Amino acid sequence: MIKKMTFVFAPFALAIVLGACSDNEEPAANEEAAAPETEQTEETEEGTEDAAPAESALELPEEDAVVAVVNGEEIQGKVYNSVARQFESTLLSQGQDPSTEENLQLIEDEAMSVVIGNAVLLQDAKEKGHEADEAVVEERMEELKANFEDEDAMNEALAETGFTLEEMEEQLREQLVYESYMENEIDAPEVTDEEVQAAYDQFAESSEEEAPAFEEMEPTIRQSLQEQNDQEATFARVEELREDAEIEVKL
Repeated sequence: MIKKMTFVFAPFALAIVLGACSDNEEPAANEEAAAPETEQTEETEEGTEDAAPAESALELPEEDAVVAVVNGEEIQGKVYNSVARQFESTLLSQGQDPSTEENLQLIEDEAMSVVIGNAVLLQDAKEKGHEADEAVVEERMEELKANFEDEDAMNEALAETGFTLEEMEEQLREQLVYESYMENEIDAPEVTDEEVQAAYDQFAESSEEEAPAFEEMEPTIRQSLQEQNDQEATFARVEELREDAEIEVKL
């Protein structure tokens, strides 16, 4: 099952655009990543080769439809759709069937939670005076463009998301606002040495093979635990903001 609000904020359309870029430029890597699914298809459907991927069962709103209104700010369908598709991909990557009634409801609920959570966080960030450095926005836009062979390839990828280049730039700007907000407004507890040691001991005890040395795993474990703390602190802030927000779900 998807962990609640797995990604609290991300430039959703940007992720899809870069995914399209990867599809076009790195077929070998994608074919390798898809190999387990292909093998499973061959095992379950004898004599069937190169089976087409299952169609999405998501019932998505029109891109320009208003799916929610948060403190007077309208959220469009294309934003919600980007999140829903990412959750669908997450379930697929976990070997789950996203087309079941339970998972379709899960995707719908979690996607709406994410877009509303993003909205209240960004609204609070802007009210507190957090702004994007335009020089950094320009730098990241250039990095985005550099992922494509030419302008036509980039525009083609953008067209698949329903977002314009200007909207992509605004998402990058919001990402910087979010990063500033997280750094200055979210106070998550620091991971202690005792917590890191306990997590390592638990891993070593449950591992079927000999675990790497503590010193080797310590940085990764500490980072993972800190990310959990950051996530939990962010969830708590979202809940606080939602309690005081005027939210109308239209989906």
